[in-house]
Amino acid sequence: MNISKIANDLKNQKSFPPVDSWNPKLCEGQEFYINREGEWFYNNSPIKNNKLVNLFSTVLRKDIDEYYLITPFEKVLVKVELAPYKIVDFDLSDNNVKLITNLNYEFFLDKNNSTRLIRYDKTMIPLVIVRKNLEGFFNRNTYYKMIDIALENNYIDNDSLYIPSNKHNHIIGKIA
Repeated sequence: MNISKIANDLKNQKSFPPVDSWNPKLCEGQEFYINREGEWFYNNSPIKNNKLVNLFSTVLRKDIDEYYLITPFEKVLVKVELAPYKIVDFDLSDNNVKLITNLNYEFFLDKNNSTRLIRYDKTMIPLVIVRKNLEGFFNRNTYYKMIDIALENNYIDNDSLYIPSNKHNHIIGKIA
């Protein structure tokens, strides 16, 4: 199995494939890795082709605590340092927050796509459910803009900062 074969198996996909219904055997010997900055690597080499990375992101699946690239024919482990998606921007309109990812995907914060705080490098950071059980993290600029909005509008509840969207409050940080 190699990166070209995976890309070939997926090239006619137009939306998110039904990876939850696919149960191929695990293919070992290949290594995919997504670092803290959202950069993808294959066998320790950066994947520079954004179209290829976007394609791979459509066939990600999380089983328990492990991420996999899934095709109808093979399943490959993906080591993820923090989360596979990076939130690079957002748009506010009519009390709804649309988040924009680095992987050519946009979605709204709502009851299914919400945030949670995790401890990472001795601090608390928010992760957000992007789709199904796949999460994303906020890049610094986006995160600080959201913090500013929360502080300016006094979006504080029980020492937690939040952003309201779709009639839900989505936690983004703690007041020290």
